[in-house]
Amino acid sequence: MTLHHLMIIFILWSSYTVGQEEVGKCGPPPAINNGDTISFTLPEYAPGSQVEYRCQKFYVLEGSPIVTCRNGLWTKEPTCLEPCTITKEMMMKNNIEFRWIDAEKVYSRTGQEVEFSCIQGFHTAPSSPPFRARCQEGKIDYPRCT
Repeated sequence: MTLHHLMIIFILWSSYTVGQEEVGKCGPPPAINNGDTISFTLPEYAPGSQVEYRCQKFYVLEGSPIVTCRNGLWTKEPTCLEPCTITKEMMMKNNIEFRWIDAEKVYSRTGQEVEFSCIQGFHTAPSSPPFRARCQEGKIDYPRCT
């Protein structure tokens, strides 16, 4: 092999390894609704870099809080599950009140249970859901009293 051939092989090999390195890098981690990374994001991340997420108050993180840069792509980012906002208006509409709490408005995280009872003078409606209701991603199946 001549020196010229060796130089061409070296140039091709150098281009290949630099290209491979570029492919492995990631841009900024993906944004998520109602949450963010716990540190400032960078414009570029090396392969193997990790970033951690957290959700806003009352939102519940679903999935891994940590994403990793692999082959130029981030692993699956988490989601932030919406809390339930229980208001006096919604309870009055169904003739119910909190069983153990005296509050005008309560925020309940996904998965949390809240107990209700009928307002004095009202009785459980025939097809009412249970009085112990679970918040599911921003929704509650309210019990009803008539």
